[in-house]
Amino acid sequence: MKSNNTHFVHQTAKTVLITSVAIALLLPPSLAAADSTSVSSNTTVTQVSAQAPVTTTNSEADLTKVKFTQEQAVAKLRELFPALKDATVNNVQLGSNQSYPPPANQMIWNIQWQIQEGNMGYGFSSEVDAINGDIISTYISYPRENNESYYPPKVSQTQALEIAKAFVAKAAASVKSSDLHLNEDAGYNYFSNSLFGPVQYSYYFSVMKNGLPSGSDNINIAVDGNGNVIQFSKSSQGLEYPSAQPKITLEQAQKQFAEQFDVGLFYIPIYKNGKPNNWILGWRPVDQSLYPIDALTGKRIDYEGKESVPTPVVYSDVAKGKDVFQARTSTTELTAKEAEQLVKKVAYIPADRKLISQSLRSDFQQTDRKIWQLSWGSSGNERFFGAGFPEQSSAEIDAKTGEILQYQIQTYGATQDKKKEEPAPAGGKKLSEAEAKTKVLSIINSLYPQASQKLKLVEYGDNSSVTSDGSGFRYQFIRYHQGIPVSDSNLTVSLDLYGRLISYMGNRIDGIDDITVSPEATISKKEALESYKPKYQTKLSYTQVGGYYSYNSNAVPKVKLVYDTAFDESNGMYQVLDAATGKWVAVFDYLGQQDAQISATDIKGHAAEQPLSELVKYHVITPDADGKVNPDQEITVGDWLTYLAKASNPNFSNYNSNNERKTVAGVKPENSYYDVVTYAADRKWINKDQSLQIDSKLTREQLAVQLANFLKYNKLTAYLDKDVTVSQFSDSASINNKGAVALVVKLGLLKDDNGKFNPQQTVTKAQAATVIMKLVELQGKTDQLIGQ
Repeated sequence: MKSNNTHFVHQTAKTVLITSVAIALLLPPSLAAADSTSVSSNTTVTQVSAQAPVTTTNSEADLTKVKFTQEQAVAKLRELFPALKDATVNNVQLGSNQSYPPPANQMIWNIQWQIQEGNMGYGFSSEVDAINGDIISTYISYPRENNESYYPPKVSQTQALEIAKAFVAKAAASVKSSDLHLNEDAGYNYFSNSLFGPVQYSYYFSVMKNGLPSGSDNINIAVDGNGNVIQFSKSSQGLEYPSAQPKITLEQAQKQFAEQFDVGLFYIPIYKNGKPNNWILGWRPVDQSLYPIDALTGKRIDYEGKESVPTPVVYSDVAKGKDVFQARTSTTELTAKEAEQLVKKVAYIPADRKLISQSLRSDFQQTDRKIWQLSWGSSGNERFFGAGFPEQSSAEIDAKTGEILQYQIQTYGATQDKKKEEPAPAGGKKLSEAEAKTKVLSIINSLYPQASQKLKLVEYGDNSSVTSDGSGFRYQFIRYHQGIPVSDSNLTVSLDLYGRLISYMGNRIDGIDDITVSPEATISKKEALESYKPKYQTKLSYTQVGGYYSYNSNAVPKVKLVYDTAFDESNGMYQVLDAATGKWVAVFDYLGQQDAQISATDIKGHAAEQPLSELVKYHVITPDADGKVNPDQEITVGDWLTYLAKASNPNFSNYNSNNERKTVAGVKPENSYYDVVTYAADRKWINKDQSLQIDSKLTREQLAVQLANFLKYNKLTAYLDKDVTVSQFSDSASINNKGAVALVVKLGLLKDDNGKFNPQQTVTKAQAATVIMKLVELQGKTDQLIGQ
């Protein structure tokens, strides 16, 4: 079957997947799933005592088919995860209800654990296959930081990999060790190499099928610096794999890719901490030219597995409608009821659904913008499907302007076998394609500000608007700026057969309107094609198509034998060609990403060579392009806080991305040190209400104060204010913060110079490196945690 309606998946979906994998390896499942295409929640924090375990069975599982018992499952988990030795099992269910779409295999023990620490209980879950006994998932998600030294880690990255492989053999006996394929592409494997706090090594394996990496079966595993496995996840949908014997040759596939490969000129956002912070004019591949080739038919297939016929893309103008969006002028925010009325005016909400949830939150990109999140469900919320997820409709509305940002008639999707047809409207008739197009253009004008000026309708040929199951229409719009399409700015609109709005989704990217002068493209399309083609390698592989919910339909998952292209990511994940400079630019940063390791050329023989080398190794200090560290260069207060933050958490900037960006410690959001200042303030290394001279040179006395704050010894410094340690210095009269100086001297972090402390002397990189490594050595020797 040919596909005319699945051109909506952008190439960056791969990058989103990689980022989701990296996040999932770091966060409890309930947090990791927040940005995932599936819905999952299995980590809770409570203040209740453990209860006796309760065993239940969901409607999709059959207790009589169990071959690996509940007791065996619990015993196996306790054996493999020592942290579960004292944990309590408070609920067991046969059947998986942790994600949507639900896995085909429902013969799974879902075991709820609770670890009690005083009055605080930490709850999380494990899943074990009830047929073969394989562990499917476990994440030990409770605070594990102890007052101990984590540096250097007891196991290296190489040793952790061997531990991971050995663990897989015990946890999932159905997987042969020879079938584990470590995915070494950038972004898949994460190594949390911090100087302070726990170390974590995370690995992503594909399971080989018929000698080829699987597109569906994979294993994620995380090992801490002590060699303990703290997370295990085995993904398998039990799909059938076709033969690994292709009907067309690699050479034929390579020729087809080369002939059909194409690039387009776009404004491309460059992301930092999940948000665009820069724009380039760049060449990037046209999505359809990267579709895989079915190795059995030689035809291009889309992401649903249907044949895709190469069709020229047409960007059509959006005619201005009679009813255009007008932003509210009121200074007060909408109420939830007012927001609901705006949605009802334009979108179809099933008659049996009432407003059941309303919340006002800050927008992710513009934290000063408030958004209403509304959900509609049936009375009592008793209508459920799939893995126990309710049938709900949802919307997001700008609380100030009244703009509807998204709407979904089915928040969690609907499985193919349970999808029901909504009743026809009174007096309504089914629309023709021409009528549906007219309707959608009217709707987009009423929803999107200045739609006729900022959007284009993306058309892929005849019948492109009809959904694959014939249940409605769907359309794609793209943002345009100065006559050039904007990457990652697609909007999709779905209508039912009667023209009712059932889905309105898209990416809202801020900042493009700030570009008033377009950069000149000095790289031609021909040159761009010549630059791109060598970076792609064609390989025979298995890939999963379908298995996700989009555009109000659920694509059935299946595995295909394909020839696919892989971009060379040895120098970074998903790069595009800057049309103005001709240089490759990384579009995304991602969790676990670090600067390329550059050898330092100017520290050999320096008195601080050893501590400087460690800080370079751990990416706390990064040499310049020539390899220079400039060890004797003076540093600023901001530099010092940056070193501390990187030593504590290499990805510290990712943890501030959702916070409202307002001035902290006198530092404004546009300051380059802002992220580190907010991170330091959150951890009380600095006073958020006290103005910080972030760009001033750091003095030894300021360093002493900073160290006392970092160590949380503020009260002790007051006690040591008259300590003889400081009075013995010949320049003690010029020291204002005597307690802080006494503390750091007693701890051996700073020392005198011929009887002087030199409080106003500025600090160099080398001196800062020496102090940080002394702090690292101090871990586990103080009464509280350091740097965590």
